[in-house]
Amino acid sequence: MPYFGFIAAAISNPYSFNSLFRNPAAQNVGKLMQLSDFLAFANNASSISGILISIENAAYLAEKQGLGVTDAVLDALSKAGYNNQTAKKIMIKSSDSAVLSRFKSTSNYELVYLIDEDISDILNTTILEIRKFASSVVILKESVFPTEDSFITGETSIVPKMQAFDLPVYVQLFQNEYASQPYDFFSDAYVEINAYYAAGIDGVITDYPAAAAKFKKAPSPILMDDDVAEPPLPPVTERPPRVNTGSGSTAPEEHGQTPDDCQYQCNAVCRTVDTGNAVAPKYQPHPRKTSPLLHEHKNFVCHCRTRNSADRPDPVEIMMIVEEKFGVSVGESGAETSPPFRGRRI
Repeated sequence: MPYFGFIAAAISNPYSFNSLFRNPAAQNVGKLMQLSDFLAFANNASSISGILISIENAAYLAEKQGLGVTDAVLDALSKAGYNNQTAKKIMIKSSDSAVLSRFKSTSNYELVYLIDEDISDILNTTILEIRKFASSVVILKESVFPTEDSFITGETSIVPKMQAFDLPVYVQLFQNEYASQPYDFFSDAYVEINAYYAAGIDGVITDYPAAAAKFKKAPSPILMDDDVAEPPLPPVTERPPRVNTGSGSTAPEEHGQTPDDCQYQCNAVCRTVDTGNAVAPKYQPHPRKTSPLLHEHKNFVCHCRTRNSADRPDPVEIMMIVEEKFGVSVGESGAETSPPFRGRRI
């Protein structure tokens, strides 16, 4: 086989007409490899589970160029030691059934038939014919989700139909460029791959193996021991008695503890008064507020009350209590803007 090592390699840019270029800084960094070099590279890479060799135009190369490409591939695989190993999966892909038939008679590789046109359905008799020379099939993306004007118009039954005849179905060609994806996938390569896996396909052929590998490594989380382990229940806390307010409702019995010791926690709207920047004696910050709100119990400002509106004290009453207790001027605006006052026990 001729050696093409002198030819400069270049990264493929299938969407250059959209001004989308793949890694321009490394445009010509790579190099072309002979099949023997590629097989040696794959054989020494522990992260690679298999290889896919695509063979096209075999009839033309044999008739017009005098090149027996199928024999060359078989010879390279044999010399690389792939005939007698099972560690790595070998797949031979072609749209020419004659190529696959040639491999079927001389090897045990997975033979993948490429249907290189968009199809809307397939006959059962056609599937039976494919099974004579192939062990799996590759179809194009639009053979699963047909599109019109870059929008998906439906889903075909081709994938389950072929799988019913024990033919695994792979789909090509997945790319990360947004222009390669229908609008339904929101320009997200992972959303696109996920949609095809939801349709039941067995695998993808992609220009971006890292994206496919990342998708494959993101399953639902595993439930661990720590996820179900909980501490023992705390002891039951005795609740203070409640007293009748005379209005048909009950309220916690008034308590004289300071806010630090109090068995009650008031809501953010519990009888509090914002005194602005005033500094008051025995000041305590409200437990549910970070602003300087006065929060006192019994002999101070705040009494925990019920949620019954009849028990809410008059705002003016609060203003007078604050001014008398702490020697500050709250003003009518401070009292008027005070929120409703409720309390709850814990």
